[in-house]
Amino acid sequence: MIQATYGPNMAEIQRVSSMGPAAWIDQQFLTASMDTHWDYVMVRRGPPGCTVCDSSFINSAMESFWMQAVRGPDQLRQRTVLALSEIFVVSNINSQIDSVEGAHASYLDMLSRNAFGNFRQLLEQVATHPAMGQYLSHFRNEREDPVTGRIPDENFAREVMQLFTIGLWQLNVDGTRRRDGSGNFIPTYIQDDVSGLARVFTGWSWGGPDRSDSRWNGWIGVNNWREQMQNYPSYHSRSEKRFLGVTIPANTSGEESLRIALDTLFNHPNTGPFIGRQLIQRLVTSNPSPAYVGRVAAAFNNNGSGVRGDMRAVLRAVLLDPEARDPNIANQATWGKLREPMVRFGNWMRAFDARTQSQPLMYRIWNLEDNVRSLGQNPLRAPSVFNWFRPDYAPPGEVMSRNLVAPEFQITHETTVTGYANFISWGVERGHGDNNTLVLANYAPEIALANNPAALMDRLNLLLTAGRMSTSTRQIILGAVNAVPAADSTRRVHTAVTLTMISPDFIVQK
Repeated sequence: MIQATYGPNMAEIQRVSSMGPAAWIDQQFLTASMDTHWDYVMVRRGPPGCTVCDSSFINSAMESFWMQAVRGPDQLRQRTVLALSEIFVVSNINSQIDSVEGAHASYLDMLSRNAFGNFRQLLEQVATHPAMGQYLSHFRNEREDPVTGRIPDENFAREVMQLFTIGLWQLNVDGTRRRDGSGNFIPTYIQDDVSGLARVFTGWSWGGPDRSDSRWNGWIGVNNWREQMQNYPSYHSRSEKRFLGVTIPANTSGEESLRIALDTLFNHPNTGPFIGRQLIQRLVTSNPSPAYVGRVAAAFNNNGSGVRGDMRAVLRAVLLDPEARDPNIANQATWGKLREPMVRFGNWMRAFDARTQSQPLMYRIWNLEDNVRSLGQNPLRAPSVFNWFRPDYAPPGEVMSRNLVAPEFQITHETTVTGYANFISWGVERGHGDNNTLVLANYAPEIALANNPAALMDRLNLLLTAGRMSTSTRQIILGAVNAVPAADSTRRVHTAVTLTMISPDFIVQK
C-alpha cells in the first residue's frame, strides 16, 4: 500500500488483505478518476459539488492535485501520475507557464489518461503537449535559416533523450552501464544527435482547425491547452535529419518526422531499463538490483503478448516483483527509499481522513516548498526539468562510498529536516490552513485507544509504518505517550502521531 498509493487507510488495508496485491492492482487499473483537473480548475473553479466556486490562478491546480491524491479512489493511478510528473517534469518555476493554471491542469489530466496505457503514446502526448512545448521551448520552434544563422532550439531534443527515454549512457537490459573495449562508459548520443533531433521539433504550435500564421502566433486559439500541438509546414525544417543512426530524408513532413523520431527513442534498447529503474525508484526502492531492473525492462520490452511499452505490464512488474514483496529483502539495510515529503503529507491525510469541516470538501494546500516552515516540496513547482531530486543523486558519506544512491536526500538537509518536524507537529495538532479551509484529521479511532498506549501504537504501526516500527522506536514513543496524563487522551494521540511521523521508521519506506 505504501508503494502504490499516497498512503493506506484501514479500509484499503483490509481490502488489499482480502483481495491480494495482484487482484487489487488489476482492480485499480479499472478504477476511474473522481474528477478531471480541467473541470476543477477551468470549468467549475472549485471541487465537485461547490456552489460558491472561487478557486483561481495556479493555486487551483494545486487544490485539484491534492483533492485527487487524498480522496481519489484510483490511488495507483495518482501515485503513478506523481512518478511520471517527476520524470516528465513541467513546472511553474522559471517558466513561461508560471501562473497558467489551465496548462498544468491539462498536463496532469494527460498524464492520468496515459498512466495505464502505452509508453509510446505517453511519450508522444508529452512531446506534443503545449505545456511541455512552452516549458522546454520547442513551442513555435522555427526551422534553421542559413541567411540569418538561426538554428532550431535544442532544449527539448536534448531532454527527451537525456531525461525522458534513453539517458546519457548506453545500458544493458538490467540497467547497468555498458563499456567499450577500453572499459569506458559509452554515451548514448552526441551533440550532432541533439542538433539533428532538434529539427524534428520545429513547426509545432497551437492545435486547431487551421494552420494559419494567426494560430501559429497565438493571435487566435491561444490557451488551447487541452489540444495537442500541431505541425505547421511553413515553419518545419525541410532538411535531412540525422540522429541515433537514423536518417529522416529531406522534405519529410513534421508529423512523419515526429513519428520516426519517437519510434526510434521508444524502440531504443535503453528505454526499458532507463524508465523501469526510475519507476522502481519512485515507487519501491532507491537501489534495485540489476536483476529486478532487468525483469521490469523485460516487461517493458514485451508484455507477454508481444506488445512493447505496456504500462500496466510495467507497473505489475514493478510492484509484484519478488524483491518488492519479499519481507526478508525489505529488511536489508540497503533496501527501501526515503519517502518524499509530499507523500508523507499525503500519508497523514489519508490515514486520518483529514478534510475540511465545511462542505464540499476541498484541499486548499498551496506553496509547501518553504524549507523552514513547510515541507520543502510542492506539486507543480519543481525547481527545474531535473525535478526536485535526480535519480542518481548520492549524498556524501556512506551512501556514496558504497556506490548507492538516495535521490530524495537531495532535498533533505538540516533545514528541511527541522522544517518538516515543525510542520508536522503543528499540523497533527492544529491541521493545515485556516477558517473554512482548515484541513483537520479525524483521530476518533485513535483517541478511543488512548488509554491503551500499546494498542494505539499497534494501530499507528500498521497505518504509518506498514508494521515495521522498530522496538526501540516503539519504546521511545510509548514513553512519551505514557508521560502525558491519561485524562488528556487527545494530546496522547497527537504525541504518538507526531513522533511516529518524524521517526526514521516512517520517513524511510521499507
